[in-house]
Amino acid sequence: MQNRPASSRPPGLWSRLPVIGRLLVAFWGLVLVGGTTAALMLRHQSQPSMPRVTAQNKPLAPIAHQPDAVAVNHSTRQLMPAAQQTAAAPKPVPVTVPAPPAPASKSQQMPPPIAQTPAIDLSAITASGKTALAIVLQGFGYSDAMTYDVLSRIPAPVAVGVSPYIGNLPDILARAHAAHREIFVTLPMQSAHPETVDEGPHALGNGNSEADDRRELDWCLSRAQGATGLTDTSEAGDSQPGGGYATTPGFHPIEDIIASHGLLYLSGSSQEDRHIRGMTATAWINGDTDAATLDAKLATLLPEGAKPTHILLMVGPLTPVAIDRLATWLNGPAANRFVLVPPSALADNGATEEQAAAQSKDIQTAPL
Repeated sequence: MQNRPASSRPPGLWSRLPVIGRLLVAFWGLVLVGGTTAALMLRHQSQPSMPRVTAQNKPLAPIAHQPDAVAVNHSTRQLMPAAQQTAAAPKPVPVTVPAPPAPASKSQQMPPPIAQTPAIDLSAITASGKTALAIVLQGFGYSDAMTYDVLSRIPAPVAVGVSPYIGNLPDILARAHAAHREIFVTLPMQSAHPETVDEGPHALGNGNSEADDRRELDWCLSRAQGATGLTDTSEAGDSQPGGGYATTPGFHPIEDIIASHGLLYLSGSSQEDRHIRGMTATAWINGDTDAATLDAKLATLLPEGAKPTHILLMVGPLTPVAIDRLATWLNGPAANRFVLVPPSALADNGATEEQAAAQSKDIQTAPL
């Protein structure tokens, strides 16, 4: 038998690999196969098994959607069956749920006006030999520094007067309200001298129609949310006596609307013939003057040797000097001669003949 010649083919790649190389290839092959097997098993386990549909567990027909029925204080949601629903379907049960809360308004809601103080007994104050003194500081809110000084140094019964044209009026009213201050917002009106006094773009009068005046009044009322009342005075004083809009018969319907909103009305002087519940200023002090003049005016405010009075003092415009001298006077010796009350404590029903006849002759009114 003849021997076969040796093969001329070179050895394969596996034959040429050293032992360590063969072991590495075998190891990584096992890792690849094991990882693939594990991934397939996990994927199989994550898939939910589909239940077998039988006659006993056949799904019911879909329920038709009906809109919710909303009641006054709650909403009732009732699921209505479809017209094709079989008799075996369970009877729907009405479900009563609370009504969803109304969406919050984006505009800042002001709190109600500060409660007026009818509990103050003015006759008891005057019977004790003291004067009932109410003060309104006009021009409040123009300066953050002065606003802080008023709220921190001046006693709370002292009220503030605010212009409706202030840009951050809601914030000013909120701060005064939080400090328990009565607030009176100026109602812009044609002055007795319109050629020299500019009451701004929302003034009543000035040849306006009744509809125009009502529109401007509505604007001011919208700015006065949370206030105690309106006033015809401003930090510049009282411009109504002598022919201003508040002294004309055309102002009487305006008074009725103001009263219907539960607001008081603060008149700058008795010459305005007020026919609405509110107060009338009896004294004015110009705040834009020096300390000596302010001290002299405050020193003569209370009557000497006369019977006790009811005084409603207006101070304006508001200045740092005026705040300082008023704070000093309120805490000085003169404080033993008066009782500080909020302006609403002096409220009456207006300048009517019946009220004038019923007014006590024992009470004097301080002159302007």
